[in-house]
Amino acid sequence: MSARSDLFMGVIHIMRIREFVLTAFLAATVAAGAAAQTPAAIPYDRLAQRIVSALHLTAGERVLLRYDPNDLGPLEPVLRQQLEAAGARVETLNYGPVADLQGHLDRTDVYVWLPAGPTATTPADQREILAKWLDAGRGRQIHFHWDGGSRDRDGLLAPHSAELDRRYVDALDIDYDKLSRDQDRVVAALRSGEVHVTTPAGTDLRFRVGDRPFNKQDGDASLARTKQARTRVDREIELPAGVLRVAPIETSVNGVLVVPAARLLDDARATDVRLEITAGKVVRATAGTGQAALDAFLASGASLRSFRELGIGLNPKLSVTDADAVLPYYGYGDAVVRLSLGDNTELAGDVRTGGGARWLFFSDTTLTAGSERIIENGRLTPKFR
Repeated sequence: MSARSDLFMGVIHIMRIREFVLTAFLAATVAAGAAAQTPAAIPYDRLAQRIVSALHLTAGERVLLRYDPNDLGPLEPVLRQQLEAAGARVETLNYGPVADLQGHLDRTDVYVWLPAGPTATTPADQREILAKWLDAGRGRQIHFHWDGGSRDRDGLLAPHSAELDRRYVDALDIDYDKLSRDQDRVVAALRSGEVHVTTPAGTDLRFRVGDRPFNKQDGDASLARTKQARTRVDREIELPAGVLRVAPIETSVNGVLVVPAARLLDDARATDVRLEITAGKVVRATAGTGQAALDAFLASGASLRSFRELGIGLNPKLSVTDADAVLPYYGYGDAVVRLSLGDNTELAGDVRTGGGARWLFFSDTTLTAGSERIIENGRLTPKFR
């Protein structure tokens, strides 16, 4: 996840609500995942240590925790204790309605999104206030969504599990300096020439990134780092870390995006989705099945016919295979590619019509830029590992 004020706005808000019934069913059927939420199974002290370490707090900084007692609830008191030990002043608010969020933000330096279950929502008006707070450079955020980051390749929620808990804990313990260097190498390659993305299913897209700013999710949530922000999401730091994001030059995006299967509005389904893109716009959309559902989805948001972003995962402990049904944490693992539709304001792109966003994930791409082959058949090439 993720990033992600715009990533959860508009259609994403609607679809998260519509996922509630499915999520409740999955939660009831995945007993191991439920067991993993117990204090004995998750090392909350390690999770809290990573958040505090990422922030590089100075004494007196004011931290606002948003919290759902029903989703990793024991994390909040452990994190509060460690934040206060680091010299922070801490306030906690449950997710949901808040009488005066702006007033709370006016006395906040750091806003932390702790995990939230399907009923612990952040209303659209609060998201707008938070976006304006970030855009004004008033503070920074940690996004720690945990089970909310477990995704299907169609971008929507997938069942979380005890194994994913284990992997997420492990993915917090990486060489962050190496991650940052790896991201820098990929950025340099992507700027070197035209980017070409293909998949075995038929995706064949070309575009340029030019001098567009890259968002490096490298785990650094320090004040010094966020003062250098060029995009809104530069002030929204994700843990686990790993993704590299950019809004390509929209008019340079041409080709076809093929999605084997996708859930759409009201859990309608479409298969063999083929989106033909010219100058960054979907000019033709067809489906093997579910054509009406696809048409309704694309018509449901003002920006959903616009190409949004490229994301490339680089966390070595969140890698996937084609056999994995669930993608760990918003596709932040090695060589997972995100090709998205929708508004890209938060990435400093030119699609600023609102109307939400839709992520689509691919674990089997071949991606080149100029003469550089960055990913081949879903794996980073040796130069970029």
